[in-house]
Amino acid sequence: MPEYTPQDIASHKSRDDLWIAIHGKGTFSFIHRISYTNKKVYNITPYIRDHPGGADVLLDTAGTDATEAYDEVGHSEDADEILQTYFIGTLKDAQEHRPKNKTVRVIQQPAKSTAVVSKSPKGPRSILKKIALIATSGAGVALPVYLFFSWGGKIDIHRFLPRSLPAWPSIASLQKSTAGGKGGFTTGFTTATLLMSTLVALAIPKLSALISPDSGFTKYPPHMKSRRAPKANPHLAKGFLNPKDYKSLPLVRKDELAPNVYRFVFDLPKSTDVIGLPIGQHVAIKAVINGETVSRSYTPTSNNTDLGRLELVIKCYPDGLLTGKYLANLQIGDTVQFRGPKGAMKYSRGLCKKIGMIAGGTGITPMYQLIRAICEDEADETEVSLVYANRAEGDILMRKELEAFAKAYPKKFRVWYMLDQPEKGWKYGSGYVTPAVMKEKLPGAAADTRIMLCGPPGMVNAAKKGLVGLGFQASGVVAKMSDQIFCF
Repeated sequence: MPEYTPQDIASHKSRDDLWIAIHGKGTFSFIHRISYTNKKVYNITPYIRDHPGGADVLLDTAGTDATEAYDEVGHSEDADEILQTYFIGTLKDAQEHRPKNKTVRVIQQPAKSTAVVSKSPKGPRSILKKIALIATSGAGVALPVYLFFSWGGKIDIHRFLPRSLPAWPSIASLQKSTAGGKGGFTTGFTTATLLMSTLVALAIPKLSALISPDSGFTKYPPHMKSRRAPKANPHLAKGFLNPKDYKSLPLVRKDELAPNVYRFVFDLPKSTDVIGLPIGQHVAIKAVINGETVSRSYTPTSNNTDLGRLELVIKCYPDGLLTGKYLANLQIGDTVQFRGPKGAMKYSRGLCKKIGMIAGGTGITPMYQLIRAICEDEADETEVSLVYANRAEGDILMRKELEAFAKAYPKKFRVWYMLDQPEKGWKYGSGYVTPAVMKEKLPGAAADTRIMLCGPPGMVNAAKKGLVGLGFQASGVVAKMSDQIFCF
């Protein structure tokens, strides 16, 4: 490959001719730090228009060694793949570069005690309580039992007592003792109390064993059937896609939805297979064009509930390297290489209470994926508001599907269209998505609210500024799920 000096790169720093140098692949040293000595030169002039962070960020580093700026932002794997398509040579006499390390503090949590405190302490007070319980219980039943015996009950007490206990007075002797009047009654009642206290003392251990937590009725399983376990989330199931290796799928259908916009349908190996794509994530497509390997990422409009197929809606720009020269020319039966899932967003129920969406053109695809998942999930109560911008009414993609969801789930989803060139009788908005439109059509700033953006860089950057002015927290260059303003 050609070698370029820093002076060579410095002469290419305009919007129409922009070069930068960035480190190549690193080598691990014995202390697990990466050293970069092979810096590559990239001509990113064609990418200025598509850069998610806007053209100004690229112009700031134009004609320089942009390694440090590139590392600080923390670009995704997608960005690395896109960057390689603009590689033109290496930097001569490159200086070694070591990425900055951040100190990580490990805070040890105090160990929690595992000791179990007994709720029934054993001691003198506990013993006295048991003695009092036995005596009281015996006295409580002694009187009626004694009177029963006195009135002629024919019961042999010895049949109910253990043989190891001393002999007790017979019924006859108790009846005889009562004949003596007051003294006989006292003697008989005392005898009956002692008798019933003994029986209670024998019964208490049995009752204690019966109601203890590890025995008795509690050791048997309940007769009531337990509730069924909740169903697994189908959108988290693994499927055909592999995050590391590209795999091929045949094209089985290709429909033109609008000028230069196509719906591509690919068959999975089996009719029961799933894509294996969490909601909010995307896939990468790779192809060799004019001897160069090109990779781009797209969000499918299908999900794991669509068995046996993968579906994409893509706008094929005539001058696009992958879309115009490759995807637009695909024929039924051609195979395409896919890899994934990829992306910072992995939507799950309960992420937030309200979601506002601003989409432009084919930026509707990740929004549609989320809208569909939320509406089709009965347990998901998230409220979604979409502002969808296009040039003309004929450019609105998936309008039929969006309006079907809005009609079927009015409490969950509502949509508002914006057009640059509306025709007479147009009942929605016109012009740009201004802060006034956002304030009227989207939820207000709150801790449980997220705003999601996808579309042309100019529209996305303007929307970010407007949302910050409305009270939302500004997000970084690299999107994170915790961002109040999330960019696909």
